[in-house]
Amino acid sequence: MKKLCIYEKLFARDFCLPSVEAWVRGESSNAKGWTDLNQPFLPYIITERFEDTVRFNYDLQGVDWVCDLLSKFAHHDKDFLKKIELTVLGKLKFIRPIYEKEKAIPLSGLKRFLKELEDGYPWFEAMWWFFQMDELKIKDLNLNNLEKVRMLTDTLCNGSDTVIRKSLRKIYPKLGDLSSVLTTGEILSGNLPTRKELIKRDEGYFFGNNQLLVGNNRDDIEKLFNIKFKIKKFDSAVLLGRVAQMGVVRGFVRRVMGHKQINELKNGEILVSSMTIPDFLPAMKKAAAIVTNEGGVLCHAAILARELKIPCITGTRFATHVLRDGNYVEVDANNGVVKFLKPSSKK
Repeated sequence: MKKLCIYEKLFARDFCLPSVEAWVRGESSNAKGWTDLNQPFLPYIITERFEDTVRFNYDLQGVDWVCDLLSKFAHHDKDFLKKIELTVLGKLKFIRPIYEKEKAIPLSGLKRFLKELEDGYPWFEAMWWFFQMDELKIKDLNLNNLEKVRMLTDTLCNGSDTVIRKSLRKIYPKLGDLSSVLTTGEILSGNLPTRKELIKRDEGYFFGNNQLLVGNNRDDIEKLFNIKFKIKKFDSAVLLGRVAQMGVVRGFVRRVMGHKQINELKNGEILVSSMTIPDFLPAMKKAAAIVTNEGGVLCHAAILARELKIPCITGTRFATHVLRDGNYVEVDANNGVVKFLKPSSKK
């Protein structure tokens, strides 16, 4: 009997469906290009749209397989890192000027952008993993040149998602924000689903193994793929995280899980999110403090909080799981602690 695979959430972002497809297919089922071997731990990545954000769940065995293979190739082939550098630069030639501008493009350009983005992901993945491996795997490797290339992709994910969202809203104005849950195939073919179907997707879906599954719950997905989602349990009286910008404030919580909640945050509220992205800036400017599940001192939330001089705690892991709109909390960003003062609802 096949061993039950454990899938762990590594991060969450409010990405549109075409961005999700490009990422997931590019890293899992598509041919990698830098190796003839295929990912043996498929589906490898299963994404779940939940509460207006997308959770990226990985089989960590698959992560280890990729990292071990990359490390092996880099140590045995002196030209391997250079090959990645040059290939990534080639893949960026068309898409980089577009995602850095973050402006809408016409349908013809969007079709090519989506194709080039997905084709590039296996190589972007290869490059990115070198900077997340443990030190033993990259021992004696000179990653200086690769690091310079990697920096060119700092805004690739968020910038590409913004381009796709803006373009789809402009191409399909009658769909509004529902255009963000169109699939790449539907955009390329022009065969659009009903509004009812898009609403269902917007409420929640799973995507993995090149399958879009709507109307399913986690139990369904676990049975379908013979997997188990790892559940992280919160068992503390306070939230602990990393200090990104010092300060102490009290206020009411406002969860900004995705684009829909950006305009809901009011002046002086505590912005709570899985991780902020550039599109969240209008809300961040109004927040009294920022608390995130993910990130460190160099993440987007931390950098913007320092610029705005807003108290910020990152890497709490559980903020969006335990905090709800209207909770009254103290954000002690001098010590990296979020205290629950009372379970009052905002009036």
